[in-house]
Amino acid sequence: MPEGPEIRLTADRLNTILANQTIEHAEFTLPGMQSAATRIIGKKVERVTCHGKALLTQFAHGETLYSHNQLYGVWRTTERGKLPKTNRSLRVGLHTTRHSAFLYSATDVELWPTDHLYQHPFLKKLGPDVLDSSISVINIVERLQDKRFRRRSLGSLYLDQAFIAGIG
Repeated sequence: MPEGPEIRLTADRLNTILANQTIEHAEFTLPGMQSAATRIIGKKVERVTCHGKALLTQFAHGETLYSHNQLYGVWRTTERGKLPKTNRSLRVGLHTTRHSAFLYSATDVELWPTDHLYQHPFLKKLGPDVLDSSISVINIVERLQDKRFRRRSLGSLYLDQAFIAGIG
């Protein structure tokens, strides 16, 4: 399973090709997700970020594509009109004028209202993202002193996504 740093690199790569671009074509192959394409075609991507192992593609119209790679999911990018060489199952395809981004083999994909992401079952359990530049030593010390975490070993806390997201 990719960890936080790999997801951050993926988010940065996707942000480079998708941010401030309009989705001209989209594909969703997971059951129940096919209608999501009509909701984002013609919409502008604001940015692609991550929180822990969750990848978040935020659209200007107020929706966010949440995806979690789980064990086998992987994002691939190409120039528009080219397909990555893979035997994996396509889950999501996002196409702009110049580029395409493909999510393969993941099973956790949802389109959420951006202002309700805090209610997402996975995201609401996460602590602060270890790679978030706004996190400070003070934030970590405060979490270490929180009654939920203060009696636990540091090793186990590093693996607990509720303590700090993206490490283990």
